[in-house]
Amino acid sequence: MKHIKYLSLSFLLLAGSGCESLVKDINDNPNEISSDNFQAGVLLLKGMELANVSVQLGHQTRISGMWSGQTRGAALLYKSIYEYNLSAEETNGIWQNAYQGVVKQARLLREHTADSPKAAQFSGISKVIEANTVGTIANLFGDVPYSEISNDDIADPKFDTQKEVFAQLQTLLDGAIADLGSAANTAVPEDLYLAGNTLKWTKVAYTLKARLYMYTREYDKAYEAASKGISASNEALVFTPPNIGNGSFNLNYKMINERGGYWTFAGGHLETLLSGKRNNAKTNEAARLTYYRFDGNSANNNKGIAAAGRPMTLIGFEENLLILAEAGTRTVSAEEGLKQLNKLRAYLASGTAFQKLNATDALKYDPYVLADFEKGGIENADNLDSKQALLREIIEERYVSGFTGLMPFDDLRRLSVKEKAIAVLPPFNSATATKYPQRFVVAQTELSANRNAPRDSGIFTETEVNK
Repeated sequence: MKHIKYLSLSFLLLAGSGCESLVKDINDNPNEISSDNFQAGVLLLKGMELANVSVQLGHQTRISGMWSGQTRGAALLYKSIYEYNLSAEETNGIWQNAYQGVVKQARLLREHTADSPKAAQFSGISKVIEANTVGTIANLFGDVPYSEISNDDIADPKFDTQKEVFAQLQTLLDGAIADLGSAANTAVPEDLYLAGNTLKWTKVAYTLKARLYMYTREYDKAYEAASKGISASNEALVFTPPNIGNGSFNLNYKMINERGGYWTFAGGHLETLLSGKRNNAKTNEAARLTYYRFDGNSANNNKGIAAAGRPMTLIGFEENLLILAEAGTRTVSAEEGLKQLNKLRAYLASGTAFQKLNATDALKYDPYVLADFEKGGIENADNLDSKQALLREIIEERYVSGFTGLMPFDDLRRLSVKEKAIAVLPPFNSATATKYPQRFVVAQTELSANRNAPRDSGIFTETEVNK
């Protein structure tokens, strides 16, 4: 895309970009920037990371949350989207942030730091970020351009199949892990996530590999990768907004501040779960409910998950534990899955997983035992098979822990047809709907410019991994 300049420190460019494909000429460099006249880390790494925050936690994530019953669209645009009306124009922003804001900058960064003493460190970090972004794009859209976007001679890059993209990203992450393993663990101030810590970046890479394997239902590989992944909360991939002005706030706060009244927590399926079904003799979700409940009308009223300076998790400790719990139950044993679930419950019970806003709110996560999931147990009143009952609780915890991220939407699509007994199934948002949305519509910019762009199959058509 020859008229897009290389970006640095702003939340990237949600403006339209005409009818030129955003993946066209992705490696082209119109400004002829050289490594002699700029510090690549300063000009590119921060911009890539901010673009990735928008991809992982921005507009499309709020849409996925509404479609999975976590929040509701209350007015105007968000009410329409909530009711499953989505145009291709709504995805221009995420497409641009992904391909121009992350992938293009990641490759330029690797090119211009090839001779740097920190070359392997920059390479490993940028590959993980690229895999994070492209994995999310393929997850949400299905088939997407990837293998041909590096070839400047191809005007209309093909759309690789979703499984092909995931396989390519696993290879990219293997390369990132090798790079990070060979790199000195030196500070990188421009790294807004982990300050260059190669050990933490390596663990993030393994958790991301595990996430991708969960998408493809390769649960044994997911368990193996997660076993090497994030093992403490301070190893998670987290962005803390600097809170220094417009564009530097928590994205939930920013949305409410700009479009008050559009979006609400009240009346969603998540609120129903946290205030009712989730609570039993060993669990009380009152404190987490207060932390999650946001005021969609006035941003400054929010002290919890939508507070202005609240850190935002991209790849988390909770996710890694829950991958170990689900994949462990499926491929190792119920005992292993329960052990990992109880690790998460101990973390929640510690009071450090989220801020307790009201001192009087109950916070209780006692460890479960296998008997709780036997027929008639406190987590199996409907007499499901005990292993299925354990998986159902793990999936429900993924639904709750994944709030404001993509995990609940991922699981809804992965499980709602093939494993309905253990899926979290929120009410439909439209009286005429009989199926949950399965994908997003490819960006209008790409549909208009790339002759290889697929015909829109609609948001209710499963992506390849969920067919």
